[in-house]
Amino acid sequence: MLLSDRAIHILGVGNLGKYVAHALATHYPRLPVTLIFRKKDSYDKFVDGGRKITKWIDEHTQDSKSGFRAEWIGQSRPGSPHISNLIVATKGQQTLTPVGFLSPRLDRNSTVLLLQNGMGVKEELDSQILAFRSPEHRPSYWAGVCSTGVFGRGDPTRPVCPFTFQVAGSGPLNIGPFSESQEIEKKHPLRRALEKCHPTLRTEFLDYEKIKLARLRKLVMNAVINPLTVVHRCPNGWLRSLERFRALPDHPVTGITAEYRPSLLVAEIGPIVRAVLDLPSGNPKLDEAWSDLALLREALLLADRTGENRSSMLQDVEGGRETEIDYICGWLIKKARELGLKCPRGTQNLYHYIKFRKWENDEELRRLGPSPRGAASVEDMKAMDKSIGDRDMVTVEKPEWLKAKVTVETPEWLKPKAVSKGDKPWGKAPKRANKYMTKAQGPGKGKR
Repeated sequence: MLLSDRAIHILGVGNLGKYVAHALATHYPRLPVTLIFRKKDSYDKFVDGGRKITKWIDEHTQDSKSGFRAEWIGQSRPGSPHISNLIVATKGQQTLTPVGFLSPRLDRNSTVLLLQNGMGVKEELDSQILAFRSPEHRPSYWAGVCSTGVFGRGDPTRPVCPFTFQVAGSGPLNIGPFSESQEIEKKHPLRRALEKCHPTLRTEFLDYEKIKLARLRKLVMNAVINPLTVVHRCPNGWLRSLERFRALPDHPVTGITAEYRPSLLVAEIGPIVRAVLDLPSGNPKLDEAWSDLALLREALLLADRTGENRSSMLQDVEGGRETEIDYICGWLIKKARELGLKCPRGTQNLYHYIKFRKWENDEELRRLGPSPRGAASVEDMKAMDKSIGDRDMVTVEKPEWLKAKVTVETPEWLKPKAVSKGDKPWGKAPKRANKYMTKAQGPGKGKR
């Protein structure tokens, strides 16, 4: 086998890309590994820093690996060397353009491992990249689901140290084919390389049905946790309090209602995912594993385990970057329409809120109104609430804004203005004001 057939290229040098690259350098040091950067400045920093990736083991111990090859995506040309094995570790919204640049170097003999959250990226690549529209020319795709928590770690001795990472909890790296007819050969060079990294990555190769279950399970967790951390501006661990306090009033500043909580989203997402899976009847264990209650408990458990973490979607929002919302909530909304299911209204509201940058003005969420109960009936939700019960909930201290009564100042557009004789005493108010007050009440006295 030629060396080029064993060589691995990794697109995306974020936390996940660094994690896989470091593991390959640890367990397979002679393997050529090339890191492909999307941004020129990141590429320059990596080269100037000695092409080194550092893993923090604890507060005082670190393990550095160097010797990686590096490319900037802008250097890729039609005459550039062929890519046999490509691991895509970028986020869904960052995948199409760089893979398009690399497409002249990929063919039917290439293997592309999509190691990312969400669904629909493969379909987007095949439809949008001209060279991939024909099945005879497109590469072979693998799907990957990483359950290990990986986050960046700065070096206190250096002001800028982007090529370090730390692992929080170890989970398996599940890999499998995208189609039922596809089979991953045991002697495939990419498979053998990743299996050598099993002590670190805990690599497990699954068949089509099992990797499909793993991907959908991860999708549900992301669809529940990520959007809620954005609208509530909170770390993952705070989400359990949304279940503990069932009758929270609207937040006095943001107007975000507690109807936007994990159980609401699970009640909407559960029927969609079960329809996609088309679970066989007569299997109680499978039915229980994919019930709304099981999905909710798993989402809350994951939120607890990563309690201090801020979700990647929240970090993208705070950094003014595009999010993965299209490949998480957007995919679920699209599937509901295709399958003729009820529109997941709460999920759709959150999708529009995040997709169209409405976090810049939290008043926008108030205009969406309280999220409806979604695909599940009120009776289903009550039964689910009862089955969860206080025994499954931790005691969470009330937020500061609930401890004391908050006086909200009357908005400027509701205050009386100087008017001419014959006009109403409070002048012309916007339509939204007229909806909440009567003539007798006047400004600032209507229901809020």
